[in-house]
Amino acid sequence: MKFSGTVTLYNTIEKNFKKRLIPHLLEGIHVEKTRGAEKAAEGDKNADNLLLIVPFSGHNDVSFVVGDPVAVGDTGEAESFAELTARAETFRIASVKTYDFGGLKHWEVIAK
Repeated sequence: MKFSGTVTLYNTIEKNFKKRLIPHLLEGIHVEKTRGAEKAAEGDKNADNLLLIVPFSGHNDVSFVVGDPVAVGDTGEAESFAELTARAETFRIASVKTYDFGGLKHWEVIAK
């Protein structure tokens, strides 16, 4: 099964008390966006989600960490999360499940 989606995963590392975003371009994955809104006391709240199906094949050198940012498309380098969100549709990883059985071994990543 071939997928045609592309995202940029940003692993966050801290060095000398400064956070740095390390980009990883993920191609050949399934990308599914869902749009939504939730009612909250202070008004409507964004409930957009991003589902990624990332095959093990070709993506073994990537680590998915809850809280790390993911941007839709090839978005390149970013100095900060604020800079990234100003120029790209950006989500944060909320959960990662590993499916290492069957015909398509993959990670299922949910980002919000």
